Amino acid sequence: MGINNNYCEICKIFSNPNRLSILISLRDSPRTVTEIVKMTKISQSAVSQHLSMMRARSILESQRKGTFIQYKIRFPEIMKAFDIMRNITKKIAGESIQ
Repeated sequence: MGINNNYCEICKIFSNPNRLSILISLRDSPRTVTEIVKMTKISQSAVSQHLSMMRARSILESQRKGTFIQYKIRFPEIMKAFDIMRNITKKIAGESIQ
């Protein structure tokens, strides 16, 4: 079973702390760039760049609401995968303390 390039590219996207913060901010509901900036404390230009990258890779989708664009996670399973990885990293951290 080989690992394809698309899989590796998606994993790289998820390995960036700013992109993770953005995805966590979108966990429960769609948000605008302004809302994401307030929640994550990441600059507006950086948020916009990360959103654009994730939208281009079909991780996010956007919808215009009046003068604003709201972003949301396209596949809810992404957050389930993050939860699994968080639990695993906690277990690994607990083992390394002992």
